Amino acid sequence: MSKVQSSELASRRSCEPFNLFVYGTLMKPTVFRAVTGRRLVTDPREADGVEKFLARHAVLADYNKISPDRTYLYAVPDKQGRIHGYIVGPIPAEYLPILRKYEGRNYRQARVKVLTADGKVPAVAFVGNLDQLSHSFGWEFRDHLKQEVLLRGKIEQALAEDESRRLNTGEELSRQALYELHGLTIRDLIRHHFDGGGISNYAIRQAIADEPLREFGEIPSDADADRLVPDYLRMLVRQVIFNKVEDRFREEFRYDLDRVQMSNKFYERTISALAALRTLNAQPKLMNLITGDILEELSFGSDRLVDYVRQAIRSSETVYDPARARQEIQYIRNHMGGGGLPLGAELEFSNIGHNVIGAPTAAGKQRDRQYDGFLYFRDFALDILTWKLGGHLDDHRTKSSPSRRRGFFELALGSLSVEANISKPVTDDPWLLNQCIHAVMEFYDISPHSLHISLQLRSPNKPVPDRPIPLGVMKCLFALTSNLVRRDDGQVEIARLGGGEIVGSKAGMHMLFSDTSRRHSVEDGSRAPASPPGRGRWVQQFKFLRLAKDINYEPIIVALKGLQVHFKPGSFLTASQYQSNPALREMFEELIRWGRAVEPLGTDEMEQFLSGVYDGLMHERRGRPVHNPAYITYCLSDLRVRLKEFNETVRGS
Repeated sequence: MSKVQSSELASRRSCEPFNLFVYGTLMKPTVFRAVTGRRLVTDPREADGVEKFLARHAVLADYNKISPDRTYLYAVPDKQGRIHGYIVGPIPAEYLPILRKYEGRNYRQARVKVLTADGKVPAVAFVGNLDQLSHSFGWEFRDHLKQEVLLRGKIEQALAEDESRRLNTGEELSRQALYELHGLTIRDLIRHHFDGGGISNYAIRQAIADEPLREFGEIPSDADADRLVPDYLRMLVRQVIFNKVEDRFREEFRYDLDRVQMSNKFYERTISALAALRTLNAQPKLMNLITGDILEELSFGSDRLVDYVRQAIRSSETVYDPARARQEIQYIRNHMGGGGLPLGAELEFSNIGHNVIGAPTAAGKQRDRQYDGFLYFRDFALDILTWKLGGHLDDHRTKSSPSRRRGFFELALGSLSVEANISKPVTDDPWLLNQCIHAVMEFYDISPHSLHISLQLRSPNKPVPDRPIPLGVMKCLFALTSNLVRRDDGQVEIARLGGGEIVGSKAGMHMLFSDTSRRHSVEDGSRAPASPPGRGRWVQQFKFLRLAKDINYEPIIVALKGLQVHFKPGSFLTASQYQSNPALREMFEELIRWGRAVEPLGTDEMEQFLSGVYDGLMHERRGRPVHNPAYITYCLSDLRVRLKEFNETVRGS
């Protein structure tokens, strides 16, 4: 055959549909879907060659499987060998580049003939690249999905052993329940694997075996405590259902999520968590019916915590619908806008506001009749079950403790480990972050209290120590995010400034307006040499915002970005600043005076605020805007309207 003929044949083949022989991770339907976005089916009547490809049993002769790294399977020539697998297809030629990318450099594409029940069939197979394999081992493997699939297989094996030892039911449902109750351990095993370059099977088995299985704590047998149990159980059941639905999104729509998902510098569950929350929030009656049935079916006095988890997992199938799931992902895809500065959020919930800190028996203290300040948070394993949303109890002293204590129920979105204080940004899209905030508020039947918005900053935008945002601009921010209340003397004040919610005097006068810090996404012990301990990304966290369902935070998040880039403010106000910086102390005291006797904002103050936002947005990334002019105009217009409405409210009161 001439070179011209060979070239024509190769060109023709590259455009033709092909059969694919798979023998490793791609035999798993969830992995095949994650890579290609299409389903594997074994019934010819279901296959349509577009969304669903037929998988048939097949054997590849003269090859054997090896795994020199004990991680991946490679087909290598062996005259005495044969490999069992599937032949999938025909598959459109457009999927070949996707498959090549997935398989990576240690594999090569080969044309083979496999044996099926119908005889020999030509196929494409990705076999071991012998030249490359000799150079590859000892280097880090970089295919995240492959590693994740194989690592989860090892974890599932360890859980099966754990189920046999602890519960011995032999049921898949019990293994899944253990997966939930070992959630923090499994999260950390996966993180350590990717951050530290691998983790042994022995370490996985020991970590799971050594962790005690969480049981219900010893709840006091009094009437007050008894009244709390149903609400804790409802929260437990709803949380498990959320976890399982979010897992289903990631298993069945990995391909779709990877194409909606942002850079890997962001939290990998942002989109799937939002989609799962929206799915559950759209079915409140069904969720209430499910939780009610489980609480009626089981008995808190005799059934174990794992029994409630099992029932919640079983019930999660009722609320999950693949068609709805696809619609939610498409909705998010259609509305995402992107941005420049990476963003994060922490949400605080409390039914009695900041009175939740401390014992309710103290003078003047209210009592939380629903959760008693989340005193029994750990007793119902909520510290484990809420990990995907960064759930923990915050008493403003510590965020992780095995002892009972009262505090805020806090969700640190993007948290990789509350205990290790490591996290990733949630997104860089203000619309998406606003959607996450509101979906979380709708999901939890607890009064929202405070919101912290964080901005991750590069060196050109890093905060300047002791530089504040101008007083007039701060007033505008409080006007946008705080509620006005009338005191007994008739004077109108801003609750956050007049009520002591973000102002304190313990250890010195201070104010929770903004806090500058360095943060990491990996622990010091596993950090790459390029990121030495003591360093980290600059983060500015604005802590003054009220968390409320009636606030659209999207324009406010945009405003905070613009103001941070324009003014480059640092922390405000620490006890040390109050003591040592007269200018900052005077600004603070003037802000408090205004907050306790509110007057309308001046025109110059509003214009200083809006011009600062605009200038910052026009220089957000390397001196240039990242949002289009229409979007910036929309946000500025919304902010201007809200400030005018604030002034009208103040004048009217």
